[in-house]
Amino acid sequence: MREHEGEHSKYQFKRWLTSREAVITWIGVAGFILCAFSVDRFLTIDNLLNLSRQIALIGIVSVGMTFLLVAGEIDISVGSVYGALNVVMGVLVVRHGFNPWVGLALVMAIGLAIGAFNGIAVTQVRVPSFIVTLAAMTAYRSAALLLSGEQPSVTDGAGSFYDVTGGYVGRIPCLIVWMAAVMLVGGGILSQTRLGWHVYSAGGNELAARECGIRTTRVKIFCFMLTSTLCGLIAALLFGWLHVATPTTGTGFEFQVIAAVVVGGVALNGGKGSVYGAFIGAMILGIIGSALVLLGLSQQWEEVITGALILAVGAVDVGVYGLFSRELSHIRHYLSRRANS
Repeated sequence: MREHEGEHSKYQFKRWLTSREAVITWIGVAGFILCAFSVDRFLTIDNLLNLSRQIALIGIVSVGMTFLLVAGEIDISVGSVYGALNVVMGVLVVRHGFNPWVGLALVMAIGLAIGAFNGIAVTQVRVPSFIVTLAAMTAYRSAALLLSGEQPSVTDGAGSFYDVTGGYVGRIPCLIVWMAAVMLVGGGILSQTRLGWHVYSAGGNELAARECGIRTTRVKIFCFMLTSTLCGLIAALLFGWLHVATPTTGTGFEFQVIAAVVVGGVALNGGKGSVYGAFIGAMILGIIGSALVLLGLSQQWEEVITGALILAVGAVDVGVYGLFSRELSHIRHYLSRRANS
């Protein structure tokens, strides 16, 4: 029995070595090592802490975006929702005197409602998710400017909320702990539960999923709600870290999140991807951004390189990965026969 379990574990490990996630992992490790040896101050504590915080915010929302893309939908409004909810958090706490923990609960609840609205518009009204969230992107960005009066909300940052959101656990920023918790829970749900299987089924073949009794409408609404709720979470976390809420928060953030999950191997047409891959994608983008800043290059170069990286990943998916998919399936079939023999 133990020998069989050992062979099965070896088979699973060998199968992982031929997967997209393994390739992306090695790319991320190679990029980190290259930057460590070629970019001055890359390995300094301050730079690594700033890098980890940036990855954390993208990584948290990438969990929801992974669910959405795997389910065959997309949300391009996450940056505007994030910015609007950050403003709401600041207005509640600074201008109206709310306890920040109450503010956290309220912005997450508002995010939940926003996601429910988007999900219902897509699944019930039958408006494509790109159109629904494009409209939301414009509306919530304008709402952030109107609600804030185009002025930031600043607090002194005293209290347990600010320690738990913007402080440290030892030398580790609390934002990393929040990201790890969200990713572990989200990754476990997507890969190990019936709900996760329903998400993959809804994105892989929605008609077949319905015929199997899967309520794809509920699944997709859940994915929209999860994504917007996580936007509310990072809106509060950012306020706890920086002690300020500005109406321009989240500008371009949707591009970073979508780039992270696409680079991490999540398919835009649904049915394929993982939270782990999204994390590696976020790490790769964070490394690129940090290296460019240390080299003194402008943010525009980061956007150019990120766009080129997305295009390259898409080309690999359509061309090279498709070309070798048959060979990979042969390798996995061979390993499966070896494990069962």
